[in-house]
Amino acid sequence: ATKYQRHGYVEKRAFLPGERRSAAREMERTVKGYRELRQELADSRKTIQEQEQERRSTVEKTIQTSFYKSPVGTRTQKGSGAIFYSDPVGRTSHFSATKRI
Repeated sequence: ATKYQRHGYVEKRAFLPGERRSAAREMERTVKGYRELRQELADSRKTIQEQEQERRSTVEKTIQTSFYKSPVGTRTQKGSGAIFYSDPVGRTSHFSATKRI
């Protein structure tokens, strides 16, 4: 296989106008199963693109809140000297309104 990679056997160059289509047409005629393989590849690319589109649309839908307070607050009391005591205090509500984008 390496002998065909030497200069002169296979040269890398861009397709000229119309060469890509004629090469694909000839591959469909001569290579067995090429048409089915090309169709499966196109279907797979379409499926991947649809999945990425769906994933992007679900990620972008975030919940936006206009007001938030933690459900647990703290109440601090001063002790003797430089000592302060903190006690957790529960709250009844912490969201005011939610909006979905």
